[in-house]
Amino acid sequence: MRIDICKNQLKCDFYGCKNLAKYSFSTKGFIRRDLVFCEDCMKKMFECFSKLMVPKPIDAPFKKNKKERV
Repeated sequence: MRIDICKNQLKCDFYGCKNLAKYSFSTKGFIRRDLVFCEDCMKKMFECFSKLMVPKPIDAPFKKNKKERV
């Protein structure tokens, strides 16, 4: 999956939005064509995703053991 900046002037794919698309979302074959979004719809979509999932930080490989911290 990839998100790129649109090279062509296309209308945003969200229903009711009349803005020109700025970003394209490609799934490389899972969906028959790329989905395109304007900047406003992309921000709204990101806000919705961030409410559902919060990324967890990875554990640092240099973290000391609990016994060594004392």
